[in-house]
Amino acid sequence: MGLSARQRLLLAFAAIHAAMFAYDLHHPERFLRADRAEERLQSVHSFIDALHGGGDLASFFAAHGVPGDWLPQALLYLAGGQFFVVAAQIALVLASISCVYRIGRAIGLGEGGALASAALYGALPHTLVFPHQLASEAIFVPLVVFGFAGLAGFRTGLSFGIATLIRPVTLLWPPVHLAFFPGLRWKRLLVFVAAALAPMVAWTGFIYLQTGEVSMGRSGHDLGHNLYARAQRMAVSLPPEERPRVRPLGYTTMNLREYLGFVARHPGAAAAHSARDFATLGVKSGVERLTIDYLDLFPASRALQDADSGWRAQVEREGLGKAMLGLWRTQSGLLAASGSAALLFVAFMGLALWGSFTRNRERLLLATFVLYVFFTAQAVDAAQSRHRAPAEFALCLLAVAGWQRLRARTQIPVLTEEVAFR
Repeated sequence: MGLSARQRLLLAFAAIHAAMFAYDLHHPERFLRADRAEERLQSVHSFIDALHGGGDLASFFAAHGVPGDWLPQALLYLAGGQFFVVAAQIALVLASISCVYRIGRAIGLGEGGALASAALYGALPHTLVFPHQLASEAIFVPLVVFGFAGLAGFRTGLSFGIATLIRPVTLLWPPVHLAFFPGLRWKRLLVFVAAALAPMVAWTGFIYLQTGEVSMGRSGHDLGHNLYARAQRMAVSLPPEERPRVRPLGYTTMNLREYLGFVARHPGAAAAHSARDFATLGVKSGVERLTIDYLDLFPASRALQDADSGWRAQVEREGLGKAMLGLWRTQSGLLAASGSAALLFVAFMGLALWGSFTRNRERLLLATFVLYVFFTAQAVDAAQSRHRAPAEFALCLLAVAGWQRLRARTQIPVLTEEVAFR
């Protein structure tokens, strides 16, 4: 009995990641090209030292933010080192590709559409590169996909609950998810809610016992630090006297009330910054993860990734036209590659938008999750394409749905599913 089309697809991506794994062996430094990877590795080593040295592990956990940001990879690293982490993350991404296929079948895309969605998701830059880096997305994104692969229940709830301990962006999603399944029996409803809330409740309870604060833990990248940095970035366009006062290092946090007050006083600056965020999420393909971070095709361009002086900061200070003109003069090859990928991504987003206009409940759920991810990215200092990664599986499914809808309306001739995916 031969392999199914889905199995052949998974084998193809397994071969791609195996080749990338061989590349990793020759370029181990690429492992640390993810956002905050060096900081994460320091937490991993500190945890291992505390574990072996018999230190106060409770105090260590309480001082290092949400545990999922580093703990799963710390345990994998402890078990087998850097390349064991990569191998485990490859297994997770292959499982998530299989789940995208299952979701595609469940929402009525058919065999060919489900395979196309899974292939598209697997081929995206973030899906390809994150498993080979010390990136929280390498574990967070597959967990989100797993959460959508079944009906609301224990597995779905637990996937979202554990994901929240990696990146709290999913904290408010479970009640939205439930709204799309109004006919759930109360037992399944209770199981879902308990599984979704238990990890967060347990962790916040632990933090309260350790620090007396009701929170998910403080770190240099928590919500307060992000809101403070976001306000400072918004203020670039304001007169100096209207900018929020720069606080001493170590006190660079802002609570939600302070942040909303700043936004209310400066709605224009806030709207402009949000517009740049949505443009980044909707247009920037993320191909730089391959060209700069992983393959190092443009070594001189790595400085453009810097939060304080990179491309985004240049756009904020100089405007889009002037910043892009300056980049063209110095980084024309990179800008041509990124611009071409952006055009393809805009077409991809257009198809996803077209696929969102439907009465299909499951597809509406996916579209709502995309909006949820885009809007919750407003909680970071400046959105990057990687912040869209949790929603990219949904965008792939919606884009294929959009293509099928467009094909049905225009009668575009295509290969049959049996031939196209052989």
